Amino acid sequence: MTQEITVEVSDVDIKFNVSDDDFNKYINDQMPNEKVNSAYNFLSRTVDADSKDEFKKIAVNGATPKGMVVMQIVGVVAEEFGSGVSISLKKQKGSPEE
Repeated sequence: MTQEITVEVSDVDIKFNVSDDDFNKYINDQMPNEKVNSAYNFLSRTVDADSKDEFKKIAVNGATPKGMVVMQIVGVVAEEFGSGVSISLKKQKGSPEE
């Protein structure tokens, strides 16, 4: 299943169509020194065709992704993609904090 996510950047709406496979590939592609490129590739793969030109205007300077912009956008997309799932740490019985 693909989730449509719209992000507003500088008064411009950019749509992304994200699936579990897309997100998993993004996470698996991350290397210790390749955070921006894997995020940019993920966003480029999932950006809606109608938003592609606007995305590139906002997220790329020449041929180089704008790291801070890319990381902010991917953070918003990732947070929205994972929404709806409640995850919390359950304390073990007999733990010192009880």
